[in-house]
Amino acid sequence: MNNYKLQKVLFKKVNKGIIVEEHLLVRSLIDKQFYVIKRTDISKINADRLNEIENHIKLLINIKHPSLTKIKEYFIDSQYLVQVLEYCGEQILNERLNKQVSVNLVCQYLLQLLFALNYLEIQQINVSLDLDTIFLNSFGSLRIQFDLLSHKNWKEEVKYLQQVLKKTNLDWESQKSHELSQILKLFMQPNPPSVQQMINHPYLLKAMFDFCKQQDLEEQAQLNQEKLIKEQKNNKRVGRASTSANQNRQKISQQSPVQKKNSKDRPQTNQQQKNEAESQVKQQLPIKNQMPPKPLKQRNNSQDTVINESILNQDLLMTKGKQELQELLKIYKDQLKESSKQYNPWLNMSEIKEITEYDTTTNLNQQS
Repeated sequence: MNNYKLQKVLFKKVNKGIIVEEHLLVRSLIDKQFYVIKRTDISKINADRLNEIENHIKLLINIKHPSLTKIKEYFIDSQYLVQVLEYCGEQILNERLNKQVSVNLVCQYLLQLLFALNYLEIQQINVSLDLDTIFLNSFGSLRIQFDLLSHKNWKEEVKYLQQVLKKTNLDWESQKSHELSQILKLFMQPNPPSVQQMINHPYLLKAMFDFCKQQDLEEQAQLNQEKLIKEQKNNKRVGRASTSANQNRQKISQQSPVQKKNSKDRPQTNQQQKNEAESQVKQQLPIKNQMPPKPLKQRNNSQDTVINESILNQDLLMTKGKQELQELLKIYKDQLKESSKQYNPWLNMSEIKEITEYDTTTNLNQQS
């Protein structure tokens, strides 16, 4: 904990007047990066349960999934479990759900939650997700934390998930929301479908496909725009160089023979000779007679430093968010490839092939 400097308190969970959990924004004194410290009260947990929790954390430190928050390190003492988590931004899913949202956006949240649960099942890590503190990164993708102190099974998890998504400010009676509403009702069945069955639901596969297609189109448009800007800059640079060369040739051609003569060969004027003599006299003066240069006034750069750090922090979040988005797209496309082997009335197989084989870099190189 001595290696981190507190920046601010993000939020706290209070039970009967006692803080049971808090999230703190901190900055590392070693790598200068921002992190979130999640501090949980474990004073009432027995030793066996603590050993189990610590074993889970050791597994979770090695996870790699774009929707799951990475754990950098952890500490356990008699009072608290302290997890140092990657910083993903400060917007929480529950706050976003209270605002106006679309059916497509809720579908994306649902898919990311399902893929996160599916990943944990494949890795055979039996931990619950902390659905109360799901953060959103700079691209609006979920960053889910773990609830290491609870023991939710799959049925409890999906029912809680249904409750979370039902909080959305969405018109559940509209035609667009009908299919999504039917999917959420599946969670409330006595024996809900498995995570993989939910992921393979035709409606959610179609949502996956639409998301991938939209992202690929946006990526291609951005690459085309960058290419156009680069070409325009090169054209301007060539144009300026050509104009400058023409102007120099024009000036030389207009000069008289006297003007073209090298300036070094011209005799010095009386003023030039006087200036040169004064300069030689100054150089011969003793050092003590020379006035030292005035020290530059020190400028307070603390405010500039804070602003620069804030901008840098936002740039890092954007870069990381873009990388996480690309990882999520790969997960979607791999799932679409697998699902395309089965008949699906919602999807066109030729379009599935086009999306899963799409590579914006290759596509751009072919155009250039």
